[in-house]
Amino acid sequence: MSISRIQKGLKLMGESGTSYTLLSPLVRRTPPNVWQAFRSDNERDELIIKHPQDETECEKRCFQREMDMQKLFKPSRYIRRMVDVIPASSNLPDMMVLEPFQKTLWSARTTRPLAIWEIKYIMRAALLELQEIHKQGRVYCDFKMENVLLSGFNNDTTNEDQIDLAKMVVKLSDLGSVMTTDRGDVTSLAYRSPEVYFKKPWTSAIDIWAWGIAYFHLIQAQINFSSPGIYDSIVKGTTLEQKETAVQASQVHDFNLRENEYYKDCDFSAVKDVELEFEEEHWTDRLVALGVAEYDVVFLYAVLEPDPTKRMTAEDIFATGYLDIYQA
Repeated sequence: MSISRIQKGLKLMGESGTSYTLLSPLVRRTPPNVWQAFRSDNERDELIIKHPQDETECEKRCFQREMDMQKLFKPSRYIRRMVDVIPASSNLPDMMVLEPFQKTLWSARTTRPLAIWEIKYIMRAALLELQEIHKQGRVYCDFKMENVLLSGFNNDTTNEDQIDLAKMVVKLSDLGSVMTTDRGDVTSLAYRSPEVYFKKPWTSAIDIWAWGIAYFHLIQAQINFSSPGIYDSIVKGTTLEQKETAVQASQVHDFNLRENEYYKDCDFSAVKDVELEFEEEHWTDRLVALGVAEYDVVFLYAVLEPDPTKRMTAEDIFATGYLDIYQA
């Protein structure tokens, strides 16, 4: 196969017999592997076409795993659908045809502050998506706002009408990292849980942590729209190793990991000399000082439990009733 042959205007035939035409790349990498496309007989019917990033065997295996996960979760209403497959040929790789979405939760977060009912509606739907993956005995492994897709988000003003809000579609994308429980580095740095940083075995509890961090970001943005979310400012600049150490050190402080029984056998020497932005103040106190409602802070404190064996599951979070303001 030759990925270099994939370019604007290329026509492709799906297993369904539908013809697609590539319109423009949606990622900045070279060569791009995600494209805006349309059905060749209807330019208004836009879709997304995705293929492997390169021609290595490792990348082909990863892409095949993502396709397998798309097929497994095809019945789900909470996960972006794969609507067709373009089979590999002598010159081109396998490709997925995916349903389009208007924006990501991250782009929504950078557009305007979200009202609390919008946050709860979106994050409830995202948690339902994670719950569905967990019920299959798998871990999503890459929960972040960039992987939560939205259609029907109002860019200009908060949506206060429950009926209109319920029209917003929220789905999870990018199943390429889905796997069973394991050990090793997963999840983006700002969303990564303490057990991953300390090289412990991990379970679906890492997804709940990442979900909680995303919720934390959205709550912060309500109060101070221009400020970075928790750990976001840390992961900008410096080397990857320095970023990892800085976030890990902040978590050790913020969640008092040295005193946590689950981490009693961990080596903290790598983070002992890291300078912290807030050395005394607890993160819950910082949120209250910003004006975040105590009710929301108490909820976040419960979700962001550093011991994964005690961390709430999706079912536990739903049982609190905290997200019941609007149904997704």
